[in-house]
Amino acid sequence: MHGYSVQGALVGSSHTSHTSHIPQVGHGLQDQRPVSRAWLVVGLLALQAGLVGQAHAEPAADEHELGVTCTVVGILGYTRWPTESPVLRLCVVGSTEYADDLLNGAPQTVGSQRLEVRRVVPVDARALVECEGIYVGQLDEAAWRKLMEQLAGRPLLTISERGELCRIGAMFCLRRRGEGAGFEVSLDSVARSGLRVNPKVLQLARHRTLP
Repeated sequence: MHGYSVQGALVGSSHTSHTSHIPQVGHGLQDQRPVSRAWLVVGLLALQAGLVGQAHAEPAADEHELGVTCTVVGILGYTRWPTESPVLRLCVVGSTEYADDLLNGAPQTVGSQRLEVRRVVPVDARALVECEGIYVGQLDEAAWRKLMEQLAGRPLLTISERGELCRIGAMFCLRRRGEGAGFEVSLDSVARSGLRVNPKVLQLARHRTLP
């Protein structure tokens, strides 16, 4: 499993990067390096990029939960599915630590799409077939592997609170960074997902390479 570290400034939402050495994720990886943890500047990914359709009216969550919401919304906004629909459905599975703000206070729109965030209980692949993305909390590896096998071939964005799931199929794994939020990315999983993820998602991040 490989990852890619980049730094820079996000200047727009075009799928074409202005930095020549950054691969177009999901369409062939020319430079694969060990997995990196990319630490977001909290809020900038979603808010500066103009992806959030509705700001939080009240400070209902702590800084880390708000950072997670901004991170997740930013990733969603810079991901393209083979077929775009008016509604972007993010399904939450497993016991979660940081998803309350997503479930209760997430922006209503991401770009031109309406965002729906809902919890799915019990964890059942049949209940996830209409989801564009899955946010995973505490789910053991055996259950995760079984879920991924059942959903194989679907263009599905996967974001996990558990870092180890990025080594077994998850695309993005969240990390705590002080009061903020960061992420780890598996480019192998992104490349196999059938989705297009703009590499500029990573350009607002500070990063360090895993040993």
